[in-house]
Amino acid sequence: MNNEFSWFLLYCKPREEQRGLNNLQNQGIEAFYPTIKVEKLRKGIRSTTEEALFPNYLFVKLNPETANFNAIRSTRGIASFVRFGLQHAQVSPSVIEQLKAAVVEHSAGCDEHHLPKIGEPVTINQGIYQGLDAIYQSSDGLERSILLIKMLEQQATLVLKNTEFGLKNN
Repeated sequence: MNNEFSWFLLYCKPREEQRGLNNLQNQGIEAFYPTIKVEKLRKGIRSTTEEALFPNYLFVKLNPETANFNAIRSTRGIASFVRFGLQHAQVSPSVIEQLKAAVVEHSAGCDEHHLPKIGEPVTINQGIYQGLDAIYQSSDGLERSILLIKMLEQQATLVLKNTEFGLKNN
């Protein structure tokens, strides 16, 4: 008898991924629902929300020899297993681990608490301005910031991704 677990792909009912996840976990089934933080601007107000990385899809870890696929498919919030012909779609464990790491990394990158303080010197470490010193001005969303640089004896603002600069080493 095979005791190997595999990751399978489930299709959920519209906007019921979280319900499906909760119901699967209540059954003692390991499931993964990757979400990312997204900044939205509505009526001039900036807010951060969690959105599905793959809307309508969940990953579930099962033993294909012993799992009750019909019971899982009948779980509230779940529509069906994704299939290729008669075969249930399986996902490599390495892909799941990469997704989990990417979600954690993205969440850490969205944390504005790691950004420099206003007026703090930074160095641009990517792109055509690599190596230039700048002064951190403000955040321009979850993934970009506004920097003040001095070029040709004049100051100018520059908008860069948060990954393209770092604190200046003194």
